[in-house]
Amino acid sequence: MVEFSFQGLQERSDHPALRESWLQSHALSEQLRGTSGSVSMRCGVCGADQRLLQSDDWREGMRCERCGLSARLRSSVTLLRQFCAPDQPLYCTEQATALYVRLQQEWRQVQGSEFAPTAAQRETLARYLRELGGRGGVNFQDVTRLTWEDASFKAVYSGDVLEHVPDYRAALGEFHRVLRPSGVLIATYPFTDGASTVVRAEVTGSGEIVHLLPPEYHGDPISGGVLCFYHFGWDILDEVRAAGFSEAHMVMPWDPEGGVYFGNWTLIARR
Repeated sequence: MVEFSFQGLQERSDHPALRESWLQSHALSEQLRGTSGSVSMRCGVCGADQRLLQSDDWREGMRCERCGLSARLRSSVTLLRQFCAPDQPLYCTEQATALYVRLQQEWRQVQGSEFAPTAAQRETLARYLRELGGRGGVNFQDVTRLTWEDASFKAVYSGDVLEHVPDYRAALGEFHRVLRPSGVLIATYPFTDGASTVVRAEVTGSGEIVHLLPPEYHGDPISGGVLCFYHFGWDILDEVRAAGFSEAHMVMPWDPEGGVYFGNWTLIARR
């Protein structure tokens, strides 16, 4: 898997190989339109040729028929393998998901959590986790006030969570705190590839939600939808550095033979 890595928008602008990957992605997508719903490609997680379910969504589509992971999740696992060995502690900001089940199989010290304040919610999610093939109970964590001790983890993975956190800067600070020196944060979120973050909604001092754009909700196993507050732009890298991280890059994995096309932008930040 090739990784295009940039420290800012200026570095990314007019990158010839990045533009070529975009053009190739469109060409491959057009070729797949004529197939019967799936295509045989190499899954970077399963490690063997599998059937990937065809989709025009290059991020959440191209799901492996065997492990069930989308292009975004498969590329995230590949990146985690680079920065966190199987015997090192890993924190994942989700738990009742197919991704977490896969992480349990590979990382012996993985810890996960869900934003599920009540025991009933956590039990519902724990049942769902077991149905997916996972094990254990479900932890409640607020990513703006984590209960883990300082320097607890070698890596933190946050997959499409930060956009739902009104005070995402506090979450970045907490991720930095619980990471070991030289530890790595890997995070995905809706990314505009533009200069500035789009604020879709905000919370007032009295706790009222004010919608600045039409409400956008993303699915989850319990509520059916969680409000999206942000679509992040390149300025998120400045926020990550302000949270104390020594390095911050936006990385775009590119693996056309493995069904990972243009657009799977991922934050990689080192403590």
